[in-house]
Amino acid sequence: MQIFRIDADHIISARYLDNRRLSKQVLELYQIIRVCLAEMKIIEGNTRYLHHPIVKHAYNGGKPYIMDLYHMLVAMDNEHQRRGGKRSDAFKEDLRLLGEIIAAHQSLFSHELLPPYYVYGDAKLEGEQVYEAYQKLLQEKWQNDTISPRCGWKKRLP
Repeated sequence: MQIFRIDADHIISARYLDNRRLSKQVLELYQIIRVCLAEMKIIEGNTRYLHHPIVKHAYNGGKPYIMDLYHMLVAMDNEHQRRGGKRSDAFKEDLRLLGEIIAAHQSLFSHELLPPYYVYGDAKLEGEQVYEAYQKLLQEKWQNDTISPRCGWKKRLP
């Protein structure tokens, strides 16, 4: 599970991602938010991912960064749809309801921005260096993908 952020601006991060990872990012943000809400007993749901490093970071000791996570989810979903990506009616409804739940309980969440955080293998980074680390990770993944990434990034030949 990852939150691919190459910039503090969610729109810039969304535009950087390839189509496949962009779609997956929407689902992972949705899951992270739901785990936090379930742990807070706002919704019923599975909390087994609460100990995953990125979910634990997002949960923020009980004052989760849900407001910013939701803004990121919306930016990622908007970019996905701008590129022609499809969403089922059921998932669109789930996202709409999630927005209502978040709005109704916003006083329980941190209104600060999600601090940059990178975890991959044994590497754990915080702060501005996270953005560069995610750019590098994505470029490495794209070089190893068997399917072209379909985004603005171009593979350089040696």
